[in-house]
Amino acid sequence: MVTVHLITYNEELMIEFFVKHYRKLFPNCVIKVYDNYSTDETVKIAENLGCQINYYDSNNKLSDSKFLEIKNNCWKDSETDWVVVCDCDELISITEEELINESNNGVTLFKFDGYNMVNTEGPLNLHELSFGFRDTIYDKTLLFNKSKINDINYQPGCHVCGPSGEVKYSTNIYKMLHYKYLGVEYTVSRYKMFADRLSDENKRMGWSYHYAENEAKLRRYYSEMNSRGLIKLI
Repeated sequence: MVTVHLITYNEELMIEFFVKHYRKLFPNCVIKVYDNYSTDETVKIAENLGCQINYYDSNNKLSDSKFLEIKNNCWKDSETDWVVVCDCDELISITEEELINESNNGVTLFKFDGYNMVNTEGPLNLHELSFGFRDTIYDKTLLFNKSKINDINYQPGCHVCGPSGEVKYSTNIYKMLHYKYLGVEYTVSRYKMFADRLSDENKRMGWSYHYAENEAKLRRYYSEMNSRGLIKLI
């Protein structure tokens, strides 16, 4: 019923958690990984979990143009009607039963309300992480019916899209949990890794440039997480 299309680069911390989450939601789902030649254990873990692996080359750069090329097209040859197109830190909350009911009502797309998950203290246990905060920046259209949608037309960052075809969004609200703030050192190191890999085009266009944020500012932002009004999400 569902094919999950996932872009990865060095996601060994998240990949197993991601796969098990989507297999719990959609037990018979196919998960297709598009890996940017990770240097860690991402691909090995994904293979062991039965994911289909595809590689893409970006000259060792973080390229939003390449992301768009993949995300706007990878789903078009899916053998299932429903597809999820996402990153490894984006976990949607909708059951197969809910998806079937929405489909029977003519729904063809879902825009999820975004929430940032936060680990503010202590060692990280993804399975016990339950608090976060609402962040409208991460509202995204991640699940849609490929037999009804001709093009999704994501824009840089994939926060915005312009779908064509039979467009009918669900009126029910579902959550997308964004596993971004998993510890201050983890977050700082991820930002640095992505900042070092920003393509010249990304720098010129200002795409994903938040990764180049001053480290002191990022640490200060993280230290203020509790004051953002964390709420229990799981």
